[in-house]
Amino acid sequence: MVLDLSLNRKEVDFWPTLAEVVSQNGYDQEKIKKAYDMAKNFYKEEKRNSGELYLSHPTWMAKLVAQLKVGEEAVIAALLHESAAYEIELEKIAEEFGDEVALLVDGLTEVRKKTGGVEVQKDNVEIFRRFLFSSVDDVRVLIIRLSDKLHDGLTIDGLSREEQKDFAQRVLGIYSPIAEYVGLHFFKRKLDDIAFKAINPEMAEKMEKLIESRKNDEVKALALVRNEIEEMLKINNIDKYEIQGRIKSLYSTYLKIKSKGEDRVKDRVGIRILTESIADCYNVLGLLHAKYKYLSEEFNDYISDPKPNGYRSLQTTLNWKGKTTLEVQIRTFKMHEFNEFGPASHIAYKMRDKKQSGKGYEWVKELINWQQNDKNVNTYKIKVLSNFIYVSTPKGDIIQLPKGATALDFAYRIHTEIGDHCMGAKINHKMGKISTVLASGDVVEIITNNKINVRKNWLELVTTRWAKEHIKKMTA
Repeated sequence: MVLDLSLNRKEVDFWPTLAEVVSQNGYDQEKIKKAYDMAKNFYKEEKRNSGELYLSHPTWMAKLVAQLKVGEEAVIAALLHESAAYEIELEKIAEEFGDEVALLVDGLTEVRKKTGGVEVQKDNVEIFRRFLFSSVDDVRVLIIRLSDKLHDGLTIDGLSREEQKDFAQRVLGIYSPIAEYVGLHFFKRKLDDIAFKAINPEMAEKMEKLIESRKNDEVKALALVRNEIEEMLKINNIDKYEIQGRIKSLYSTYLKIKSKGEDRVKDRVGIRILTESIADCYNVLGLLHAKYKYLSEEFNDYISDPKPNGYRSLQTTLNWKGKTTLEVQIRTFKMHEFNEFGPASHIAYKMRDKKQSGKGYEWVKELINWQQNDKNVNTYKIKVLSNFIYVSTPKGDIIQLPKGATALDFAYRIHTEIGDHCMGAKINHKMGKISTVLASGDVVEIITNNKINVRKNWLELVTTRWAKEHIKKMTA
């Protein structure tokens, strides 16, 4: 799928470009035009920081969502995603466009409410992501939100330097990983590069010059090698196969060079070959090694000797005409399914505790069901991490607790002594009992009897900024 991300920033009437994409994907043009007109009416002449009409933003989002083929309801929700800020009632949206659209818009509003005041820190970012996933019951809410952030990133020049850095940090901590969780790897690469340029413009410019010097050779090599491999497979009667190609993004190349050094980066250009059987995998490998020079030190057979997390694939690095290297992964369709979405998923593998080998990330698979494109609304429904709740401190730190946890459980999670001296709690700024069962999204402040035993190393015993500040106040 090739997505059109063009901005057309000088346009005033944005409907023709959206109408073309809507028509191409077979959606109800009249219905979507009605939503466009509603959005145009309540955005009026409002402008973004970049100086463009605000209407350009939801229209661009709708165009992108339409290309992702997740239903016309999502396209309409993208157009109306800011309706709550303009006091457009959900009842009116439901009446005009149906309950499904209203639920999507409501989901987007809830995500903004729950996450808007949360300060994401390096030590709580994974919990924040889990909180976000647990707050959403339709993956299209996440997809629309990602479209929102991608357009913000592509028009980032309208923000101040500091605002750009703040946006970039949030993108790298939250939205880029979320894009990977839901299988939008193209989004992830774009968001990573945008954030990289905002945070480290000098290094990004240096990397762009380095990549530009190699780009023509890499693009040419990728196209030619793909064609050559396809012809080779046909000649050798390997019928059922799929060939995928990619060139590493700016940011991922930077990370690889940073960890390995420029001379060690041999896999910027990559090809993945999927076959029906293990025998075909080894046949393809033999054909490739017979035709191309390869780097023996870069060869790995993870089919006969899988990684600890179950990942299986043949991996080799070819040398094309002595000037471009290509990483090739060869695996069966079944292995690919397991590697990408099972316990060996890229996400689980990268984020796992080394002793757990990705255990606990099986729920990720549910997030990519939408890619089946079977137009069934249930395909988009998700219910992940339902055994947990996510509540926050007044300072915005997210705490994960088991479902059914009380305010007292929260106090003990902050610190044992806070739990021991807990007398009550403010839940969403109202007094509550310590036995009150909490729900995701609650903001909780613990009330103590002021008799906490402060030891010499007490600051080292607490895990959140809020707890530190709270104890300081109580012991002043």
